[in-house]
Formats: sequence, C-alpha cells, structure tokens
Amino acid sequence: MSNNTMDSKTHWSHIYQTKSPLNVSWYQAQPDLSLGMIHQTHVGSQAQIIDVGAGASTLVDHLLMLDYQHITLLDISSEALNITHQRLGEAKSAQIQWLVGDITHITLPEKAYDIWHDRAVFHFLSQPPQRSRD
Repeated sequence: MSNNTMDSKTHWSHIYQTKSPLNVSWYQAQPDLSLGMIHQTHVGSQAQIIDVGAGASTLVDHLLMLDYQHITLLDISSEALNITHQRLGEAKSAQIQWLVGDITHITLPEKAYDIWHDRAVFHFLSQPPQRSRD
C-alpha cells in the first residue's frame, strides 16, 4: 500500500471516527440529484450499481427503498461503511456487497456494473500521482 493510500485511509477514517455523518459538509438526507440521474438511466431493479466513495451516504437507503437488488458500496474507510451498516441493520446490510479499498488501487471485475455512482471521490484526487494508476 502506498503512502498516499495510507494517508488517505487515515484521513477518511479519522473523519468518520470523530464526526457525525450529519455534520460533514457533503451530507445529504435526500440525495435527489443522484437518485434522479439513476432514474434517468432507465435501468431496472436488477441493475448492478456501485457507489464509489459511499461513505455514510444515505443513497443506499433510498436505492433499497426503490427495490434495487444488486448494490455494492466501496469506500476507503471501513469506519464510514460501518456507520452505514449499523444504520441499515443486519437484514438490509445482508443485501449489500461491502468493499473497503482505495479506488485507485482496488481491482474491480470488468463490466460488472451497470451504474457507477461517484458523488465526489475523484474531486479529492488532486495530485497527478493520485490520478494515475501504476
């Protein structure tokens, strides 16, 4: 694991250890824009959806309410995903594929997702080495 990955992991883990998801600037109780964009794709409830940088987002709650069946959440912070897991409870959490990893280093299966949702992950990759993959 590179120093940049460890620094990012430490950074995001610290945020989710010390702040409530309700108190971060990017929190949305109702992710209307994301839900609208997903709806505009006209994929059905069987679509494979990945939320990259899912954090403690409520998007997954809404996707489950809309009966989407195949949702993957990916985040560099296990703390963030644990918050979502606890919020959803065991029954709903069992319906989700949980991935902890850095999007710049994790290997995802090819052509596995119909929808890739990323609200701001790439915004934080501000340095050229962060944006290139070895």
